[in-house]
Amino acid sequence: MSPNTKLDPIDRWYSELLDVHVWSHHPEIRELTNTFYDELGIARLESKSNNKGKISLKGMLRVLLLDLYVRWLKDPNLATGFNKATRHYKPNSRYNGLHINRKIIAIELEVEKTLEDQGYLEVLPHYNDRTGAGRSYTTRIRPSERLTDHFRRLTIDLHDIDKHHNEECIVLRQKFYDEEDDRSTTVDIEYEDNDYTNTIRSQLSAYNELLKNTFIDIPAFTKPHFSRLITKGKRAGQKTTISIGPDNKFVRRVFSGGLKGEWKLNGRFYGGWWQQIDSEYRSQIYINDEPTYEYDLKALHPTLLSNRAGIELPEDPYRLRTHIIEEVSPDQQRQYVKLLVLMAINAESPEDAYAAFRDNDRKDRIANSLVNEKLQQLLTAFFNEHPHMEQFLCKGLGLELMGTDGQIANMVLDYFTNNNEPVLCIHDSFLINYRKGEELKRVVEDSTFQHTGYRIQQDIKNQREENIVKVSGNIEGYETPQSVSIFRPQQVTRTEEYNNRKSKFYKWIDNSKNNNEE
Repeated sequence: MSPNTKLDPIDRWYSELLDVHVWSHHPEIRELTNTFYDELGIARLESKSNNKGKISLKGMLRVLLLDLYVRWLKDPNLATGFNKATRHYKPNSRYNGLHINRKIIAIELEVEKTLEDQGYLEVLPHYNDRTGAGRSYTTRIRPSERLTDHFRRLTIDLHDIDKHHNEECIVLRQKFYDEEDDRSTTVDIEYEDNDYTNTIRSQLSAYNELLKNTFIDIPAFTKPHFSRLITKGKRAGQKTTISIGPDNKFVRRVFSGGLKGEWKLNGRFYGGWWQQIDSEYRSQIYINDEPTYEYDLKALHPTLLSNRAGIELPEDPYRLRTHIIEEVSPDQQRQYVKLLVLMAINAESPEDAYAAFRDNDRKDRIANSLVNEKLQQLLTAFFNEHPHMEQFLCKGLGLELMGTDGQIANMVLDYFTNNNEPVLCIHDSFLINYRKGEELKRVVEDSTFQHTGYRIQQDIKNQREENIVKVSGNIEGYETPQSVSIFRPQQVTRTEEYNNRKSKFYKWIDNSKNNNEE
C-alpha cells in the first residue's frame, strides 16, 4: 500500500476479533515490542507480586502488535475488534494457549490511549446499549499511518508468524443463554481429556503440521487474499476479506451438545480458507503447484437417513416430477428443494426450516418471498416422492449426521496424513492432487462403508478436459482400436504473483529445514 493512500473510516462491521494465539520469535518483532514497551512505559503496569502469570506484559504487547501487523498485511482497512470484558481472558482455559490474562485490557487501554494521543492508532470506541433494544459493540482499533511506517520497515513474512500458537484444535461447544447480552449463543466449554480426545487431537495436530508445510494456493490470483460481500446468514451484506495464505490454514474439529453430547454430535472439520470460498474458486486450487480434483459425496445426509429406512434414494432425489414454483425454472426449483431438505434435516420444526430457508440468501428475492404455505407444498411434494423420509425431517438430526460425516472425514484425513499426502476437507467433499483422485475415491468409499454399512456415490465436481484416443491390444473388446475418453484437469494460468508466493514458500521451507539441522 502506498504511504499516501488514504484509508476509509473504520467500518465496525469490517473487523476481526483480536487473535490471542498469534506469536513469533522473529528478532524484528521482539525489537518492535521492546521499542513500544519502553516508549509506552508498560513496565509500570507489571505486577509486584511473585505470581506474574504465565505470559509477561511484554509478551501480551507482542501479541497485540502482531495482531495489528497481520491484519494490516491482509488489508490496511481491516480493524481489530477488542473486547474489554475480563471474562473473555481466562489464562487457564484450554482455548487460551498463550495464557493471555485480563492485564491485556490494561495494555490495550494504555496502547489505545497513548498511541491514539501520539497518532499511532485509530480507534472506534465501544458502544453499550443499556436499553436492551439494540446491540452493543466492542472497541475497534487499527494502526494509523504513523504506526504503519514502523510496519513497512519490517521484513518478517506471514510464514514467520504462527497465528495458532498452542491453539486448541479440539473444541467442545454448548448452547448458552447470555444474560448480560440477553441472547442465546454458543460457547466453547472446558472438558477433561480422555483417550478419544487425545487420539483425535494427535491426528489433527499431525494434519495441521502437514498443511503448514504444504503450498496451497490459486494460481490465477494476483493477491494472497480477496474481499467479497457476505450473502448468507446474519452478516449478509457485510464485507469480508479472505486470506488464502499461510495464516488461514489451521483446522479444528468442533463438537456440539456439550458433555451430554458424548463427542457424538457434530465433530466436523472447520477452518482452512478452502472452506470459505465458492466452488468456482475451489476448482482452481493447486496443491504443491499441481491441479486438484474435488470428490463430492452426493446427497450425503439424505442418503444416510434413507439408508436407515433400508431404502436407496434415486440418483437425484431433489428433482421433483411436479413444477410447484412457477416463477423459477425446474433446475432452480431443484436447488430450492435441496436447500429446503437440508434445512429440514437440521430444524426442529417445519417453521424453523422455512425461516432458515428464507434467511439463507437474502439477495434471492424469490426465495425470500416464499411463504410457509408455499414451502410446505414443496416439502410435501418431496415426501410424496420419498414417503419414508418424512419420519426423519424436522427432527433436529443435523448434528447427529454431522457426527457421522466427521468420523468419515477423520478416517480419510488420517489415512492420507500418514502417507504425507495433503487432502482438503469441505465437510462432505474432499480435494486432492488429481493424480491421487482414484485413491481418494477408494478411501472415502471404504471409510463411508465402515461407518455406515453403505457405499455412497461420489462425483468429481471439477470441469475437466476430455481427450478421445484410440486404444487397442490383446484384451477382449480391444482387438481393434476403440475410442476411449481420457480426462485431465483444466489448467489455470499461473500469475507472476503466484510464482512469487510459491518461491517465497519453498524458500521458507528450506530455511526451516536448515534451522532444524543446526
